[in-house]
Amino acid sequence: ELANDLHTYYNAHQFLVPDANLRDARIKLILAVRQVVRNGLALVGVSAPEAM
Repeated sequence: ELANDLHTYYNAHQFLVPDANLRDARIKLILAVRQVVRNGLALVGVSAPEAM
């Protein structure tokens, strides 16, 4: 569900924008979601790939 929500948000908004504060906030959002997904996968014993 989280991955789907991020995917929907990512498709609806540009992340690389001229406004540095907005750009940094959006990139931090991506990094936070990545960490949450990794933590969730680790709890169930699944490793997260670095790239797909």
